[in-house]
Amino acid sequence: MRFRIGIVAVALLIVVAILLLAWLQKPSETSRWQIRTTSASVTPANSFPSTSHGITANSASPTARRDEVHRREAVAKIITVLATPIEFYGKVVDQNGEPVPDANVDYGAIDRFDSNGSNYQGRSDQDGNFSIKGIKGAVLTVGVQKEGYYNIHGKSDAAFAYGVGPDATRKEPPTKDNPAVFLLQKRGSADALIQIDSGQIDIPRTGEPLSIDFVTGKPGCGDLQVETWIRDSSERRFDWRYRLSVPGGGLAERKGQFDFEAPADSYQTSIEANMPANSDQWSARPSKDYFAKLPDGRYARFSIKFYAGHRNFIVFESYLNPRPGSRNLEFDPQKTVKVR
Repeated sequence: MRFRIGIVAVALLIVVAILLLAWLQKPSETSRWQIRTTSASVTPANSFPSTSHGITANSASPTARRDEVHRREAVAKIITVLATPIEFYGKVVDQNGEPVPDANVDYGAIDRFDSNGSNYQGRSDQDGNFSIKGIKGAVLTVGVQKEGYYNIHGKSDAAFAYGVGPDATRKEPPTKDNPAVFLLQKRGSADALIQIDSGQIDIPRTGEPLSIDFVTGKPGCGDLQVETWIRDSSERRFDWRYRLSVPGGGLAERKGQFDFEAPADSYQTSIEANMPANSDQWSARPSKDYFAKLPDGRYARFSIKFYAGHRNFIVFESYLNPRPGSRNLEFDPQKTVKVR
C-alpha cells in the first residue's frame, strides 16, 4: 500500500520538477542573440572591447530582466501551490458497506519541491471516519489498510488535488459532509492450501503437451496440460495459439479478485485461445486466471501468464486445496501446507 502511494507521490513531484526546470532553463531570444554575438565577435587578448554598440556579454537587456522576473514569479507560484492548506475527510467501509473501525490510514502530502513530501498516519474511529487538517500540499495521497482485510486497488487508496486541478489520477477534495469513501474486503475463513509459484517454465512451440503438477509446481507430470503452437516469431506480430486442459477434470475461468470458491459445475475439459497476428485482441503476453477441478475431486485456482515468442515460456502460480471435495480456495499464508 505505502509503496503504491509513494509511486503516485514521486510521479507527481517529478512532473512539477520537470515543468519548473524547463521554464527556468529556457533561454530567451535576447540570451540566444547575446550568445551568438559574443561567440562571433571574439576580441583579441591585447585589445579592449568596444562599447560603442551599447551591448556587451555582461549587459542585461530589458527582455532578460523580464525573463528573470517571470522565472521568479513561476517559482513563487509553485511554492504557493505546495503550501495550499489541506483539510481532508474520509470513511472506511467493507464490501457490505459496514464501517471499519481502527483501520490504519497513511497520508502523503506533496509539500516540498526539492525533497520527499511529508508523511502522516491516522486511524479510523468506531464509525470508520477519519480526518486530517492543519497540513499543506499540492496533492494528498491517502491509503487505508487493516489486518484481516484485503486491499482493493483503486478503492483502498486515492490521490486528491488541492493546489492543482483534478484529473484522471487526482480527485476533487472531499468535504466533512461528503467524505471520501475507501473500501476494504473482509477476509473469509481460509483452508490450508498448497501454494506454488513456479517461476518461468519453458513450453514447446510446436504443440507438444507439457504437464504441470499442482502439488510441486514442477513440469513433466501433473494434472494441468499446456500446449502452444507458434509460427514464425521473427516478426513483431505472429500467429500463435494455446490450449489448457485437465484430462479427467476441467477448467473454469475465474473472473473476480475475491472469487475464492471454486464452482461446483460448468467446467470445460479444455480451454483454447487463438492469437492471429491481425487481431485487435492480439497479445504475446496474455494473463488469465482459472479454477481447476482435478480427477480425484480436489480443486485449485491458478494464474498463468504466457510469454510467447522465440523463447516460449509461462509464469504459473497456483493454490490447491488438498482436501478432496473442498471448494474453498481462500488463502492464508499462516496456514500454508508445506510440501517436501
